[in-house]
Amino acid sequence: MNNNLKIFIFIVIALIALYFTKGKYGQFSKDKSINACVIAQKKQYKDKPIEEIKVFCEEEITKNIK
Repeated sequence: MNNNLKIFIFIVIALIALYFTKGKYGQFSKDKSINACVIAQKKQYKDKPIEEIKVFCEEEITKNIK
């Protein structure tokens, strides 16, 4: 019984930790995806301004996440 309680408490604590880190690292992942998109788009379309590319990438990444 005591051993099962320790495992249960560990699992609950791990789930809580994962829940709180989801927000922090989710935004980090989104930013990395946007940066990768901007780099790829800039290589493909050399004449487009970087601001226009960044807006396009932010819209596409946000649309694909939802």
